[in-house]
Amino acid sequence: MGSNEVYFQFKPYYQKQSGQKANLGDFIELSAAEDIKKRIENIPVFPYGISRPVRLTSVQIIGLIKQEINNISVTPIGESSALYKPAKRKKENPLLVFLRVAFSMLLLFFGSALAIMYFHSDVNMNEAHKMIYYLISGEKVSRPVLFSLSYSVGIGAGIFIFFEVYNKIKNKDNPGPLELEMHQSEKELRDYLRDQEGKKQA
Repeated sequence: MGSNEVYFQFKPYYQKQSGQKANLGDFIELSAAEDIKKRIENIPVFPYGISRPVRLTSVQIIGLIKQEINNISVTPIGESSALYKPAKRKKENPLLVFLRVAFSMLLLFFGSALAIMYFHSDVNMNEAHKMIYYLISGEKVSRPVLFSLSYSVGIGAGIFIFFEVYNKIKNKDNPGPLELEMHQSEKELRDYLRDQEGKKQA
């Protein structure tokens, strides 16, 4: 890489809080000669920080760098734009967080319970249980409670295994399916907000 060549890509997140001075190094990662890299990282972009989501494009970044340093080749890598939001100034009230989580858990619990019961009613799961119990034990019963309890425990164990709850217990770093889905959802939301912000600026 030549001494006048600069490569940059957008950082995934903005780490500073609202009101804190934001330099170019807060938004991009650089590959350049050390002295040039430091000059570029210290270029002021928002002297008073950002208080709302802002969209930056590669064209804007190249313009800022070329204003600071002449006769330099700047090459962007990756996405052509990015959306940044200020970091949260303080943590949320623990009581409100607990209430929100508790409400979400109750909603999911009763919703999933109703969905399972409706499904079992549609496929006549009770008759299926009686038939399976008869095939296993050779005894006909009207309520195969033992088998139904085992089935219910199996559903819970299946959910436990599928969402890899044991990974959290063992402090594993690998994300589970739910975490990957949430990450994908957040990524799509950031992309949507970035595109919407771009339409406003157009």
